[in-house]
Amino acid sequence: MRIVIAGSGEVGFYIAEQLIGGNQDVILIEKDRERAKFITEHLDCLVVHGEASSLQVLEDAGMENADIFVAVTNLDEVNMISCLVVDSEFDVPVKIARVRNVAYEKSAMFKRSLQGIDYIVNPEIEAVRAIMNTVEHGATSDILVFEDTDIQLRGIYVDGRSFFKGKTLKDIRQKLQYNFIIAGISRLDELIIPSGDTVIHAEDHLYLVSSRDNLEKVLSRTGRQKMILQNIVLVGGGKIGKYLTEQLIRAGRKVKVIDKNYDRCKLLAAQFPEALIINEDISAEKIFEEEQLHTADLLITTTNDEALNMLTAIYAKRLGVKRVIPLVNKTNYVTMAANLGIDATVSPKASSASAILKFIRRGNIKSVHTIFDGRAEAIEFAIPESSEVVGKAVKELPLPSGALVVAVNRQDKNYVPNGDFIIKGGDDVITFTRIEQVEDLEEIFSH
Repeated sequence: MRIVIAGSGEVGFYIAEQLIGGNQDVILIEKDRERAKFITEHLDCLVVHGEASSLQVLEDAGMENADIFVAVTNLDEVNMISCLVVDSEFDVPVKIARVRNVAYEKSAMFKRSLQGIDYIVNPEIEAVRAIMNTVEHGATSDILVFEDTDIQLRGIYVDGRSFFKGKTLKDIRQKLQYNFIIAGISRLDELIIPSGDTVIHAEDHLYLVSSRDNLEKVLSRTGRQKMILQNIVLVGGGKIGKYLTEQLIRAGRKVKVIDKNYDRCKLLAAQFPEALIINEDISAEKIFEEEQLHTADLLITTTNDEALNMLTAIYAKRLGVKRVIPLVNKTNYVTMAANLGIDATVSPKASSASAILKFIRRGNIKSVHTIFDGRAEAIEFAIPESSEVVGKAVKELPLPSGALVVAVNRQDKNYVPNGDFIIKGGDDVITFTRIEQVEDLEEIFSH
């Protein structure tokens, strides 16, 4: 499958890296010469230098043979125009545009067959959706959800006092009589697909899969009690901050928003009279004391400065804020977060990429989540009655090395299947796999 991606910023680079790792034919279009040079040196793909809305550049990128076009430049207008050009000049089945301006999405022009754009992804809204999922589940851990099921994937850090430390998976399943699976372990720079004899070490990151209720019971038994997060401090009133404020108020939360930009605060105060808007720099020495921020149930940092997001979250936690969620994209920040007592993180880059990959992946895919900085994916397949896997036991499936069937949702009931579990038509099958095995997994479940 040939995929042409316009724009090689954080999201474009991340998606390209994922697809290349899954053995897809990727071509990147980048107008900045230095960035194009950087991409050429770091990714194994063709890079075309030029403007994505140029017909000549699109032809140079081999658009006539493309299966999917993804426009993720920094400009909404370029993304939309590029899709329009591709739609009018080439026979490309799928066109995806990243569009940040909500006004465009609500515009009447998008209600008429989306004017050549098959799917629109808004990165800020995807990030807000991920944050709200985390808030609703008490911010006890990183959380990923799957469509139309109660199945979740939770990320848990193992510290020196953790229940999991030093135990094998067999020991854990015997002591915790809940229906869940540890699908993967991130250890230093390695992703481990564990067996029953695998021993959990301190500083491991575990990926647990099961139903919401089971995972909450597991977390409760291991010292991570769910709590109702009612009083919330939000640091940063930009696009994500504004959308998040709206959603939190709608969900009945009490919200304080802190932003150092006066004009932005003025607009937020007019739009959200229910919220307390504070025009102040979060790094100011006495703001936590003066505004009593340490009494909050939850602090969320959404500024454009990832280091500030991390430092603020760490400081808030040490002052007594019950839960903290910083927005971060850098892998090293995500890795450090749990070690430093941060309850959960949200990556706008990963949220956007997951939303886009759902439309790129072949076949009957309902959800895609990238894990461990893109080295693994959790994929939800809808199984039709005509599928070749119907009637087969899990142990009979030709799963590639490093791939697992971790959960099945059947008529609103959730199962963690063993090898004898029989797949039926209508099942939603959730898999966990290394990135290099995604193509093989798609082949199995898409026929």
